[in-house]
Amino acid sequence: EKNNEDKFGFQSNNSFHKQSQVEEESDHKDARFFSSSPKKQTPYIVLEGDKVGESSEAENIIMSFKLFDLSKEEIIQVIHKSFPKLLYEESRVIGSSRGWIAFMSKHDGTVHLSDVFNLGSLRVITLPPLPDPMYHPSTAIINVSLSYPPDQEEDYAVYIKFLCSEIYYCRPNHHSQWVLCDINEIHTTASDIVYSPRNQMLFLVIMGASFLLSFDLNMNRKYTRLHLRNIPKMPQSEWELLAMCIKREHLVESPGGRIFVVKQYVETYDQGDKEIIFNKTKRFMVFKLNTKAKDGEIAAYYTEDIGDLCIFFGNNETLCLEASKYPGLKPNYIYYIGYGLGVYDIGSQILHHFTSSMPLNWPLYLVPSLI
Repeated sequence: EKNNEDKFGFQSNNSFHKQSQVEEESDHKDARFFSSSPKKQTPYIVLEGDKVGESSEAENIIMSFKLFDLSKEEIIQVIHKSFPKLLYEESRVIGSSRGWIAFMSKHDGTVHLSDVFNLGSLRVITLPPLPDPMYHPSTAIINVSLSYPPDQEEDYAVYIKFLCSEIYYCRPNHHSQWVLCDINEIHTTASDIVYSPRNQMLFLVIMGASFLLSFDLNMNRKYTRLHLRNIPKMPQSEWELLAMCIKREHLVESPGGRIFVVKQYVETYDQGDKEIIFNKTKRFMVFKLNTKAKDGEIAAYYTEDIGDLCIFFGNNETLCLEASKYPGLKPNYIYYIGYGLGVYDIGSQILHHFTSSMPLNWPLYLVPSLI
């Protein structure tokens, strides 16, 4: 099936037969739910959005958009949502973190943060333009990370990681410009970043999970050698298959402050005589990071049980939530989109792929407030 790309750069289809609707009046003072819509916060994938009318406010338009509810595996359709023209017509999505979407102007590289996908809310924070926006197209951005949600902490920082060795960061309430931190390390090109509120540091894992690179609030860097322990026992033939896979390493922090290193193995295959190469996730390995480093080294231990937690991978800062707080979510599972779309049972190592016609372009996991 052919996917249709909308103006956000998302793709969507209507292959799921279950669908709920949420309606918000154009002045966004009230939100009305139909009987099958969620009654509390839950993780969503943003699918698509399109303009459906003009707003009484000149700077806004009226939109409808769709969210994929992971707990129920159904599409929620939100209609009549007020949406800033600035974000819809003049900007593109570059990532998300802590419930906020990061947009970048197509014209001058200005960055905007917004919680626009929360019903009843429409806040936009404008940050300075990124330097040389033409040199850094949005497709070269790996991810965006916020130290704290802007509505909860005044002293927050914004970090943007590019597909190179560059990280730009900005502390909006301290200085008005983006500051470049050029790591000058080829092994960081495809690494994503994650800010740890508990450690008050920015982390990324590099060189095939051999090192942990960290930055303090002043962007002073530190390299810590990383040792992966208790590697699972598998037949040699299975290791040979994994050796041929594309490997990606991620860091994720749980709500309680535990940090995990997650290795994602992606197999490459073609489809008959179509001469098209496809990538699909084959498996994950999860390692729990030790709490303390010793002599510049730290260990991470392989585990098949992360308890009540579930992890979400997309084109956003990685999420980790307590499944019991979100009915319908499966504990000890990884939800992923990119290199396929599906769920992974960490305990049994079983993958379940959703239909390939689900969106795979700029997929963002969010936990918006729909109440």
